[in-house]
Amino acid sequence: MTRTFRPLHGLHILSLALNLPGPAALMRCHAMGATCVKLEPPAGDPMRQYAPPAYAQLHAGVKVLEADLKAPAGRTILERELAKADVLLTSFRPSALRKLGLGWKELHARFPTLSQVAIVGAPGAAAEEPGHDLTYGRARPVPGTELPATLYADMGGSLMAAEAVLQAALRKHERYAGTGETHPEGLYRKSRSPMPRSTPPCPARGA
Repeated sequence: MTRTFRPLHGLHILSLALNLPGPAALMRCHAMGATCVKLEPPAGDPMRQYAPPAYAQLHAGVKVLEADLKAPAGRTILERELAKADVLLTSFRPSALRKLGLGWKELHARFPTLSQVAIVGAPGAAAEEPGHDLTYGRARPVPGTELPATLYADMGGSLMAAEAVLQAALRKHERYAGTGETHPEGLYRKSRSPMPRSTPPCPARGA
């Protein structure tokens, strides 16, 4: 009997990412064996309204919880899930993450074994700007007024995010030189890898 290769088996991912790139990345990670939990605001993910079949496909096998991150009850749910997670997947602007107390320095201080994969529109200061196929099309005009049949930027961003999760999983089991032992939990600083949602090449940055 052929066994399915599940390289992310045992990895717990918590996602706060809405719309297409984050859920598409989460679907890929779940297919590779990760345990995936997603927190959605009370209004839900907009994709559930504008593309119900796509939403259902991308969230198959994902545990979806409702949490208002600006309310005490929602923060309690967030903290509980963060404590169980190995990787946090986000698609907020950096300033929005800081307002929620989810800036990398704060996260790493509270959860030193947590990795973060942040899907943003572009590297550097441009990370504060929206980054989807529609906004890229407005910046670089293309013929016509409709979105392309394939959302290259969003789907490319999801692939880069899934790759970053794989990198985090590999680094989690990286061994100390000369000792052959894995890094003790709580002492290994995992990387934070913002993954721009734009067309290649878009290298990941570590922090």
